[in-house]
Amino acid sequence: MTMGEIVLGSFMGSFFQVLFSKLTSLTLVYAQHEGIRTALLKEWNEMLSTINAVLTDAEDKQLSGNPLVKLWLDDVRDLAYDMEDLIDELAIKVAQVKLEAESNTSKCLEKWKFSFFGQDKSSRLNPNLGSLMFETKVQEISGRLKVIVTRKARLSLRENVVDRSNYTNKRDLTTSLPEPQFYGREKEEAQILKLLISEVENSDAMLSMIPIVGMGGVGKTALAQRLYNDVRVCSCFEKRAWVCVSDVFDVLHITKTILRSITGLSCQDEDLNGLQVKLKGNLSRKKFLVVLDDIWNEKYEKWTSLLKPFEAGAKGSKIIITTRNLAVVSITRASPYHLKELSLDNCTSLLAFHALGVTNFDSHPDFKTIGKKIAERCKGLPLAAKMLGGALRNKRNPSEWEDTLNNIIWDLPMAENDEVLPVLNLSYVHLPCHLKRCFAYCAVFPKDCEIERDELVLLWIAEGFLDRQKVKGNNFRLGRNYFDELVSRSFLQQSNVNTSKFSMHDLLNDLAKSIAGSAYFSSEESHLVANEEDTSLGKIRYASFISSHFATSKCLREYHRMKVLRTLMLLHNGFRGDTFSISNKVLHDLLTELKYLRVPNCIGDLKHLRYLNFSYTDIKRLPVSIVSLCKLQVLILRGCQKLSKLPQGITKLVSLQFLDVRDTRSLKEMPLGIGNLKNLIILSKFVVRPEKGSQLEELKNLPHLQGELFISELQKVEQVRDAIDANLHQKQGLTNLSLHWDETLKNLQNHEREAQVLDFLRPHIDLENLNILNYGGAKFPSWLGGPSYSKIGSLCLRGCPNVISLPPLGQLPSLKELSLEGLHAIRMIGFEFYGDKRPFSSLTTLKLKEMLSWKNWSPYVGGPKEEASFSCLQHLVVRNCPSLIRTLPHQLDCLIKLEIHSCPHLNNSKNEVCFPSLRELYLEDCNKEILKSLVDLTSLTILKIENLAELVCFDHVFMRCLVKLKELHIGRCDKLTYLWQDENIMLNLTCLQELAIESCPRFTSFVAGEGEIELPCNFERMELSNCISLEKLPSKMHTIKRLIIRRCPKILGPTIPLDGPNNNNSISQLEYLWIVNCDSLISFLFANNRLTTLKKLCICECEGVESVEMITIESLKEMTIDGFPNLGSLPQCLHTLPHLTHLDISNCPALEIEEFPSLPITLSCLIISNCPKIKSLPNQWHHLTSLETLFIEDCQNIKCFPKGGLPPNLHRLLIRGCKNLKQPMREWGLHLLTSLWCMLIDFCMGGEGEKIWFPSEDRDAWSLLFPSSLLYLRICNMWNVERLSSGLLNHLSSLKHLWIDSCPKLRYLPEDGLPPSLQELYIEKCEILKDRCSKLTGDYWPIIQEIPLIEIDWARIQ
Repeated sequence: MTMGEIVLGSFMGSFFQVLFSKLTSLTLVYAQHEGIRTALLKEWNEMLSTINAVLTDAEDKQLSGNPLVKLWLDDVRDLAYDMEDLIDELAIKVAQVKLEAESNTSKCLEKWKFSFFGQDKSSRLNPNLGSLMFETKVQEISGRLKVIVTRKARLSLRENVVDRSNYTNKRDLTTSLPEPQFYGREKEEAQILKLLISEVENSDAMLSMIPIVGMGGVGKTALAQRLYNDVRVCSCFEKRAWVCVSDVFDVLHITKTILRSITGLSCQDEDLNGLQVKLKGNLSRKKFLVVLDDIWNEKYEKWTSLLKPFEAGAKGSKIIITTRNLAVVSITRASPYHLKELSLDNCTSLLAFHALGVTNFDSHPDFKTIGKKIAERCKGLPLAAKMLGGALRNKRNPSEWEDTLNNIIWDLPMAENDEVLPVLNLSYVHLPCHLKRCFAYCAVFPKDCEIERDELVLLWIAEGFLDRQKVKGNNFRLGRNYFDELVSRSFLQQSNVNTSKFSMHDLLNDLAKSIAGSAYFSSEESHLVANEEDTSLGKIRYASFISSHFATSKCLREYHRMKVLRTLMLLHNGFRGDTFSISNKVLHDLLTELKYLRVPNCIGDLKHLRYLNFSYTDIKRLPVSIVSLCKLQVLILRGCQKLSKLPQGITKLVSLQFLDVRDTRSLKEMPLGIGNLKNLIILSKFVVRPEKGSQLEELKNLPHLQGELFISELQKVEQVRDAIDANLHQKQGLTNLSLHWDETLKNLQNHEREAQVLDFLRPHIDLENLNILNYGGAKFPSWLGGPSYSKIGSLCLRGCPNVISLPPLGQLPSLKELSLEGLHAIRMIGFEFYGDKRPFSSLTTLKLKEMLSWKNWSPYVGGPKEEASFSCLQHLVVRNCPSLIRTLPHQLDCLIKLEIHSCPHLNNSKNEVCFPSLRELYLEDCNKEILKSLVDLTSLTILKIENLAELVCFDHVFMRCLVKLKELHIGRCDKLTYLWQDENIMLNLTCLQELAIESCPRFTSFVAGEGEIELPCNFERMELSNCISLEKLPSKMHTIKRLIIRRCPKILGPTIPLDGPNNNNSISQLEYLWIVNCDSLISFLFANNRLTTLKKLCICECEGVESVEMITIESLKEMTIDGFPNLGSLPQCLHTLPHLTHLDISNCPALEIEEFPSLPITLSCLIISNCPKIKSLPNQWHHLTSLETLFIEDCQNIKCFPKGGLPPNLHRLLIRGCKNLKQPMREWGLHLLTSLWCMLIDFCMGGEGEKIWFPSEDRDAWSLLFPSSLLYLRICNMWNVERLSSGLLNHLSSLKHLWIDSCPKLRYLPEDGLPPSLQELYIEKCEILKDRCSKLTGDYWPIIQEIPLIEIDWARIQ
């Protein structure tokens, strides 16, 4: 049984609530007009109520495997969708008639009759109303409803089932006994163990709670079991008890179980009072531990009732609870401990244990690769690893494991899936009704898709999921609450990379797709539906298409059959900022068939459209037709950098609630009368203009604004009264506000008016983030810095050059991030900045930049002994403050990261500043004296110094405290001569791992004098660049793995520490070596096979080197030889390097080879470039079966390829600039390369490029020359070719990228057209073809217009 069969009933229950609401509203509309029958609508409502009453029981029936119930629920779902579509069509028609009536005459509405309910049959002759079509639909709906109600009776479904305690898919009960094998969680276990066995300091509480929170199956119970059975825990508590609570929070049962665990006595007939009295007596003055596993209860009264006996215990007693829901934790008033997914290594070990009974796959190499892939699918969920391991325990054939990998967990046989399915399904069953559709909607997103909260909320709103719950002007906030609740219940998880985004675990994504069933469809380019007979596509309502860059007509063919589609998302699975392309024609052809769309991120003539997302596209203007989308609620234009104007008629879209125009730098004006959109909740940007309708007063009529608002061009405010009328202080929902004046008009600014405008733009006190840019006034308003703005967490004041003093920003209690930049008139920061004692109680980040007159930073709040503490500050940036002297504030004990740039006079004092917590220090363009004032850097791990004037070497006292330093980077220190005064300093730098020194022309050695240093045991990486005086390296570098030496010409070979009879401190662990322009090192380094562990070698620009015969390192995997103008030969032993996979020989003009050395069969990439004297290529290279990439470029003396053909498994082939390669292309054997997908051929050598037809006039020319596997083809320099032959369409049917370059006579494309798979077409230096392919006017435009991306002479035309 699939998951879709299990929970569809619950899903439909939430859907029906929306239908009831819409039917009721529609009935009221019709009832307003005399003669309109509403009986049919009421009949619908009654039948739907009958169906709704049995949905819960239907859900339970299908759990027992009843196929008839499953089919019935499928039909109920399809009918509900069709009904809602019809109701929406009728509602749109009513709205259109009302709009026409308001614009013409009130009598218009009276003349319109709703004949589609059979009231006025004569009106069927009126084609404008389409009444016959409507009536047909209505009768069809009625008939289907009656059939469903009749079938319901035969299924014996019970009505209004409330008690679901016998729910058949409940999770199995747990016990206190630990898992047989436990992997990972060492950190989590240690932290919770410490909480268990330690007393809580400064607390009088007798009882402590430890909630462990996480999604189902993440291992909460297993961790609790391990802690419960830990010897240290057992010895710490006198009494212990374990209860599996699960979804029924029965206080009587829980109390009885705990009492039985503690006393060992049966308490069958006791009531709750008697049980709790006994339990209290047994716990009195005793230290106990109770585990309450898998709690779902959110009711405070039940919780407090359960806890009554526990208050009698001794101090230090603990209760561990495990739950998936943060709301459960909130009633305990304890801080939750969030359990994340297992690491891949631990998940792999767990899978291996349950599948093979071993701790890893080392003893089963045949299963190692496939085992790791299966573990990856578990995405860190231990329960999934355990279940899949169990399913594989009797399968000893890797092919059987492959079958398991290719199935989603829900498709496994029920016997193999009896753990994960109930656990995750239970989470869904416990969702409130209003969240079930919201969660199921997430099925439209692909796995690993990161979702922005507000973006998903807007989709829910557009789909009407919040309509039934709508709070006036606040359903956006309601949607955010829904989202937050899904997060709190572990259905969504915050991204580890971008905290503003959220993702869903793969198994929960599978769960959502199973719940949503066949109404949802998601496809990638490589996973398209191919069955033309599949009728299920006609029932799909929500669909997404995922592509890296392009959408072609071929890719979207299946979507044309989704006639009732509501949501269409064309999603980009690459990085934001990459382009995603679809042709106008393909988009138009698709949308004309999808009339029920509510949510595309593309547009057509779509009357149902509620959501339109053009974000991050190159659109310049919106189509004028957008003003007819009367239902449009959401318009997202974020990141449309070329958008210059919005249609004037957009102010007629009275349903519009969300207009997101963030990051639209070309948008310089707003439509006149934007204030008419009185329902706007989000207006992210407002551009002020002096014209009526674009003035600041337009904001007055937008009382519901929430979220972010960026107001630009404020210098164009002519009447201060407009700022008052904007009424910002009444807009409580605004959390982010940016006020921007144009910095290019500073000479024309009216500073006094600007001060008044800013004063009157006082926001509501609930504001959270404020930015003021390019303000020209002399002072900030009095409201800024006032303690009433208690929620401001981020404040940026930038480009305010005339402000002479700062407001008391230290009194903003929630301020975490503060940035002051370009405040050139500020001379001092002191007590007025702090405001009072204990300033900046929450500040974590402070940035002070471009303050040219700032001279003094006083730390004193009041008197000379009262210093500001900056108790939370973790990150401090001081940049380009050239007048700043003295020192930094002293009380920066929590500072973690410090950046000081271009402050040459800072620390011209003898005061010292302690930084006990500092981990990262960046100093640039400062004086060396600053180092003397920075002390107690015992936590520093990263030190980066650039252009520190007068620095000759580091002071011994400064370096002595850097006991945790891991990375040291030094650059552009012109006077740096050596790093340390003596070799003993390295005794303190035991943690140093990386050292980089760049562009220090006087740097001679690491230690003064003749001293030698031994690098610490953790040292791994060194980079030396442009140190022209450096003569030798440290003599003892035995742990270094990565060494880069660039342009250090004085380093001599004999100074490099290598293996030898008297040297046990070698660099024999070196794995990566990159040498640039250091001729003297080459011969010495590679003599006598010294670098035995080297894997990657790159040597470049060594003019004096004539031979590299000495390179015989068997461990090498990659070798690059580039820029050797005098190199005369290659090593003859290349074929003896058993691990070599990559060989690149480039820019060696003197390299003359009559017979190319043999190559190892392990080689996967071979590049030979700009070696004009090479006469031959490797013989018998057809034996190089691992070779996948072959580039031969600018090798003019090569005349033919070796006999035997090309390497057979090539993936990528480039042949360019080989003008003497006269061997006909037909003899290359390209058509035999069945794995070749990318090819570039330069026909400068003539041959096929000199003919009129390419490849030839033969009907099978393309198949005789090219393999059908090609995806990318670039052909260049065909000077005489006029025609491309037919056959490209059929033979290269998978071709995605076609590039035609420098074919001046080419006039004709293939007569039978180009492959429909084509995504990109580039045409360069083909003047005749350029004209024929011109957009709209070229005669080839109808043939190529469906290609998503077309570029001609570097100009993109589509």
